[in-house]
Order: sequence, then structure tokens, then C-alpha cells
Amino acid sequence: MGWLSSGAEKRSGAADVDDMPSTRVVTPDTATYLAPVFSSIRAIVDYVSTLPLDFYRREPDGTRSAIATPELFRNIDDEYGIENWIGQGIYSTVTRGNAVGRITATSGYNGARVLPTMIEWAKDWSALDDRALDPWWHLDGRPASPSTVAHVPWLVPQGRRLGLSPIQHFATLVAAGLSAQEYADVKRGGGIPPSILKNVMQVLDPKAAEKVRDRAAVSFASGKPFVTGKDWDLSIVSIPPAQAQFIETLKLSATQIAAIYGIDPREVGGGASDSLTYTNDESRARNRAHNMRPYIVRFEQAIARWLPGGQAVRLDVGETIRADIKTQTEIVGSKLKDGRLSLNEALALEGRPPVAGGDYRNIPRSLTEPVNREGVDA
Repeated sequence: MGWLSSGAEKRSGAADVDDMPSTRVVTPDTATYLAPVFSSIRAIVDYVSTLPLDFYRREPDGTRSAIATPELFRNIDDEYGIENWIGQGIYSTVTRGNAVGRITATSGYNGARVLPTMIEWAKDWSALDDRALDPWWHLDGRPASPSTVAHVPWLVPQGRRLGLSPIQHFATLVAAGLSAQEYADVKRGGGIPPSILKNVMQVLDPKAAEKVRDRAAVSFASGKPFVTGKDWDLSIVSIPPAQAQFIETLKLSATQIAAIYGIDPREVGGGASDSLTYTNDESRARNRAHNMRPYIVRFEQAIARWLPGGQAVRLDVGETIRADIKTQTEIVGSKLKDGRLSLNEALALEGRPPVAGGDYRNIPRSLTEPVNREGVDA
């Protein structure tokens, strides 16, 4: 039993080099300074938040019928933009393990369940993570009743109500990657391997040598070569094996962090494995859609609980998977032949206007004798 918090830190303005986080403490905010972590978050948030939305109602016979945009999403679109709102929710889910929001407007109840018409994601929140107790929440420093809280968890351990934070769960791994990245940051004094700057014409006294050393360090930290005097010779000493292995943790972190989030490590700077091969762009897009499915389904199911009367939303991954022109033509032709598409529906897929009589569908009488809906031989 215990209180869990979002771990959000209040800060303002853009961070400069001196404001970079210490590697001794890893939080969901500071961990995003590590490139593979930020890349993983960006890949998931960008993908899910930009998918087209289809709103529908589940009918008693199991079919779906399209509906107008629900009031909740009309209000969200006016206030934030749907893509930004979804992006914020997904961001919280993949960094803190939970997207937590305050329900600020409702349209009544569906049984014991409140029907929200506006949800604002909370920056800071805390909750008592024990299913045996009343789940009191604090959102942005204020207490909140459970009936006013919208919650989308990530992976939830048994006996708990809150999702695990992947960043906190793997803080040790992330800290190692941050340390390796800091080592490579010359502006923080790292990344410059042991070196010898030697004047081949004369021996410098300690005071003069210290002055040249300091000037050279400043020049190297700026990314520019150091030039002074004459007959200087610069020798770079090999990086010690322990430090070389430390730098290698960047690659290890990228691959393991991608595994934590369930995405292709090559999308976040990790190495490829023999099992991750794609025959074409379509197969890669299908693999990406497969990896994103857990995030999409959790969010779709949460939204369905906030909508009335069997209404639901589908984030359409089909738009991200496009076959080549030849394959698309074959697929559409097949659907026209067996009645899955009408001619006008096929034209609409290409953004072309309908034609007269194009709403009929072929109903196959046999594989060789398709007929149209009116029963006339095609």
C-alpha cells in the first residue's frame, strides 16, 4: 500500500546545458533527455495521436454503424485539438504508466458511470494504489473524487489500480544510458579523451603549460580546433577499455529501451537483429502497427467507457499501411468481384466522384458467375 505520484517537476523556460538533469536521480521527466527514451516516446505518441478516428455504435446484432463525432470529442477538438489531446494522454501513459485527467463537464450518467463531455489531463497527480481502499486522488494539488477522474493505465500488476511507469521501473538502465550520454557531452567536460598537447620546440614552465591547457580545453569544448604558436603536436591517447565499454552502453540502452516499449530498436538508434527483416515498406508498416496495437487498444477501450450508448472510437491504422499500386489494384479488383466493395466505394478510395448506378454490389452465385444485387447476370 502506498501513494504513487506522477513525478512531474515544475519548471519554466527552455533548459540549457547547465540545467541538464543529474544522472543520480531518474524521473519520467529527466529520462527524456536520453535520446533512445525520447525517440521511443516520440515514435509512439506521433503514431497514435495522428491516426484517423472513426466513431461508431455497436449494434445488438454485432455490426457497427457510423455516428457523428461525440460531444466529448467535439469539445476536445475546440479546446485542444483531438490530436494534441490524444498525444498528451499517450505521453503520460508511456512515461508515467498512467494518463490521469480531471472530468470538468458531464452529460449525466450511464448507470453508475459518469459520461464526461470534457476531460483535461493532469500534469501532477497522486493516488493511493490499493484496491482494498477507497481510491482517493489528488490532481494538480487538489483532492478529487474518483467519479471526476479519467484514468488510462499501462501495465497493471495484480492487486493494484495504477499502471507501472516504464521509466521508473527501469531507472537503473536509463541512468546508465544518461551517464554514457553525459560522458559524450564535451560542454560538460566529458567526451574529450585523455590527450597530450606538446610543444616540440621548447619546454614550458608549469604556469605556461597550465594556461595553454585551459585555453585548449575551452576550444575543444566548443567543437573547434585549438591553434596557437608554432610547431604544436597533438596526440590523442586511446580511451581506456572500461570507458570504451561505458560508451557502448548507449547502444545497449537503445535496444533494451525499445524492447521495454515494444518497438523496433532501429527506430530509436538500436541495432537490428536477424529476426527484424522486412521485405518492403508495407511489411515494416505492418510491424509498426502491430507494435503499437497495445497502446491503441488500451486507449480505445478507455474512451469507449466514457461514451454513451454503445458508442466507441477506432484509431484507424489502415491509413498507415499502404500497399504498392499494383497490389492495391489487385485488392480493390478482388473486393469488387466478390461484393465487398461497390464501384462507388472503390472510386471513393481514390478520392474520385461516384457514378450513376455505381452503388450495386456483385453477389457471387459461383466463382465464375457473379450477379448483381438485382439478380441480373453481371
